[in-house]
Amino acid sequence: MDVLPGSVFPWVLGAAALGVGVARSLMRQVLVPEGYTALLYRHGRFVRVLTPGAWWRWRRGLSYQHVDMRQRSLPVPGQEVLSQEQVGLKVSLAVRFAVVEPARAHHSVQSYTDTLHLAAQLALREEVARHTVEELVSGRVELGQRMRERVAAEGSAIGLSVTSVEVRDVMLPADLRRAFAETLKARKEAQARLEKVRGESAALRNLSNAARQVERQPELLRLRLLQTLGDASTTPGTTFVLGVGPEPASLVRGRPARKAKKKSAPESGTP
Repeated sequence: MDVLPGSVFPWVLGAAALGVGVARSLMRQVLVPEGYTALLYRHGRFVRVLTPGAWWRWRRGLSYQHVDMRQRSLPVPGQEVLSQEQVGLKVSLAVRFAVVEPARAHHSVQSYTDTLHLAAQLALREEVARHTVEELVSGRVELGQRMRERVAAEGSAIGLSVTSVEVRDVMLPADLRRAFAETLKARKEAQARLEKVRGESAALRNLSNAARQVERQPELLRLRLLQTLGDASTTPGTTFVLGVGPEPASLVRGRPARKAKKKSAPESGTP
């Protein structure tokens, strides 16, 4: 086996290093971070989608564009819309979405965020016009769910996945806010009065039942008295005052009861 002379070996190493340097100068590294993809173009024509990682490609005619694949929130500021009664409302939204097909999202429309924003506005106007003000104020979650179905369908057509459409705020005119506040106050007061009447009726029924029981069994009243005394005796410093007749009172003092003498009427004498 022939061995290269020592004078030739450095030339081989130099040629290899030169070849690597030339190759690196002709190639370009494309670094795609986590959570992104890259659209690769050559001479302006789309080639492929690059996933996260480091990629080496020929430099000539190469270009690329990063696409954020993470979930995002698109705020839709307050929009002036009309309800079913032609009452002007201002409603703001928040659309949560993510890019799932980066090539379609960038190639099918000029700006997928503007397209999604417009779809949310149109869906909001259509849904609000179908309902009354009271329904809109009390059913915000249902309104967001109904709008999501339409916005999600339009987002899917351009490579987006719409996860939710949330109603952030429903702003009413000042006079309408006062009317709603007065209505709610009157409703709560009426409910409180109704609950009070129900409680009083239940208490009267219980008293009536207790009266009938005592009338049939008078001993229940004494048992109730003893129970009350037993419950109250647990509190220190409690004084009980019981009314008793004269005979039990004399027995308590240890003195015999005095009987009142009956005064006789004076006899009338004859002169």
